[in-house]
Amino acid sequence: MNIQVSDVDDITIIAIDGMVTIGSDQKLADTFREQIARNRHQIVLDMTRVKYIDSLGIGQIAGGYTSLDEVGGQLVLARTNTKIKELLRLTGLQNHIKTFDTVEDAIQAL
Repeated sequence: MNIQVSDVDDITIIAIDGMVTIGSDQKLADTFREQIARNRHQIVLDMTRVKYIDSLGIGQIAGGYTSLDEVGGQLVLARTNTKIKELLRLTGLQNHIKTFDTVEDAIQAL
C-alpha cells in the first residue's frame, strides 16, 4: 500500500493506492497520527485506488475517525466503491463517517 499526503488550504488529502490489509501493517494509522501531530485535523481519505480492504483496514479508518474526533477534527471519505460502502454499513461506520463521490465534494463538506 502506498499513501500520498497533500494539503489544500486547511484540509489534508490522504490518497491510498493498493490494499489496506493486515499485510500493510499500520501505515494508515501512522499517517493519521502524523497528520494530527501536524495539527491537520480536517482530512479527506481518497479511496479511488483502494483495491481491497479488510477488517484491519476498516479498524484503521475507525481509529483515525476517533482520533480526529477527539481533537475536534473531521474525517470524510471520497470515491469509495460499493464494497467499501457496504463494509462501512455493516460496521455501523456509515453513521459516523460521511462518504462523497468526489474529492472536491468532500473538501466542500469540510
